[in-house]
Amino acid sequence: MVSVGQARYAVQADVVRRILDPTQEEDLQLEQSGAVFQGERLRLIDLRAAAGAPPARAPLYLLLEGSRSRAIVPVDGTESIRDVAPADIAPLPPFIFARPARVFRGVFSDGPSPRLVLDQDGML
Repeated sequence: MVSVGQARYAVQADVVRRILDPTQEEDLQLEQSGAVFQGERLRLIDLRAAAGAPPARAPLYLLLEGSRSRAIVPVDGTESIRDVAPADIAPLPPFIFARPARVFRGVFSDGPSPRLVLDQDGML
């Protein structure tokens, strides 16, 4: 579970390879539309922009790795690791965040508010 601004998101734990602090990582260079980590150019997935929020500098970055690619996701914080049953994740209506490369795949109830679930297959 991660936070970006006021929003909170669920990320599938097995795709998170590292949590990077740019003040501690000499091998991380951030650019306008991407990042370079340990010599590898990575796509930057901006959740703020996907949710329509104004841009801001993130204190942490997730290094995500899928079967086809890797990417960097800026986040404001990491919160916890939880099990969420697939049956508890409701699909989003097709008109919400409808793009060829989806960022979100569903939503589930997380106490008093819903939490969007990131779509690692669509992002990576």
